[in-house]
Amino acid sequence: MSYAVTWSDQFAGGGGACEGLEQVPGTAVVQAGNHAAHCVATYEANHPGVRVHLADLSQVVPSVWPRTHALWSSPECTFHTVAQGRKRKQGEFVDGLFSTNGTDETAIRSRATMHCVPRFAEYHQYLAIVVENVVEARWWGPEHNRGAGFDAWLAQLRVWGYHHRILYANSAHAAAYGPAAHSSRDRMYVVLWHESVGRTPNFDKWCRPTVFCERHGRVQALQAFRFTDSCSPHRPWGKYGLKRQYTWRCPHRMCAEVALEPLALRSVSEILDHSNPGPLIGDRFLDPSRARTWGKIQDGHLVYGGAPFIAELRGGGSKHRSTSQPLSTLTAGGNHHMWVNGNAADIRDRHARLLTIGERKRAMGFPASYELVATAEKRADRDKQLISMIGMAVTPNIARDLGAMVCEFITGQDIDPLALAA
Repeated sequence: MSYAVTWSDQFAGGGGACEGLEQVPGTAVVQAGNHAAHCVATYEANHPGVRVHLADLSQVVPSVWPRTHALWSSPECTFHTVAQGRKRKQGEFVDGLFSTNGTDETAIRSRATMHCVPRFAEYHQYLAIVVENVVEARWWGPEHNRGAGFDAWLAQLRVWGYHHRILYANSAHAAAYGPAAHSSRDRMYVVLWHESVGRTPNFDKWCRPTVFCERHGRVQALQAFRFTDSCSPHRPWGKYGLKRQYTWRCPHRMCAEVALEPLALRSVSEILDHSNPGPLIGDRFLDPSRARTWGKIQDGHLVYGGAPFIAELRGGGSKHRSTSQPLSTLTAGGNHHMWVNGNAADIRDRHARLLTIGERKRAMGFPASYELVATAEKRADRDKQLISMIGMAVTPNIARDLGAMVCEFITGQDIDPLALAA
């Protein structure tokens, strides 16, 4: 079968990008690559038509991959992230990407290197490229010159004929060509397009979520960046939220000061298995060694007045949120979301449990039928593999929407955004 747009998928994990890209009619992923065996096995189980390469892609010669129209790449992000309020360093060396002490090699090398993108682009001359990473990757570089590494990386791609635009997007808002994810996930997407095509992707059409304004009804929102030490409206960067770097606003000037939430937001309650409430809190969480967990459960019980909520057990400032909201960001480092439920005035008579792997998968936007494959022998290690794979995944909905934009750009044929047609 002949496809209008073909993709290669670098550092592909378990296939989140492919799951989204192939929801766009006329689109196919031809080649994928990742270093981790359980990710490759998961990819092959769900996308048998894709040739999946098990390899460290930093060592792969670009010419062994087939030519495709476009490239999706999710390079290594381990040392760009912020964990428990602390920015991680660039590696053992100040301006390197990898730690060299040999510990936790899977996590460290799981996204390989940003330099694979210009290396493959030089050879294949893709018409479009999407690079996904954490927002902190914008500041890739030595401590004394933050962002210089990223700027140099972009300069390499400009040499080979690429223009670019950097998007800071949240997966809970991406619903242009289908439903949004049930979890919040802030990421940076560098969209690059080759000058030979002679046109520009329609970012306004695909990347501005629909909001409801009291004066103007349903409108496509504008992204409004705050003035902070790290960003401004003239130098956008960051994550979504009133206490973060940007919010969404009505495009009309008279309403531009009012922050609006996208209509795409979906309740985490929709993906919870309500037949499994978990054990009684009084039977499990009163142990003094669980004082932090117990404190968050108590506080959430008071804040939400007995309504169900998610206690957030990771470090930093997060405590809890209502189940009527999307889930907070799922990470590769563990299971940090506890569902508190049940009708009782006394918190000890309510129920609580951690989210299951299946619930985490669905919160990221994967279908319930999506098969997750682990290769570890012990059950605890298998669960750790799957939790890590889910936490590192590309949410299919964001790949779907950006894939639709790229398909329209490459073919020159209009695609109707489903959210705007509704």
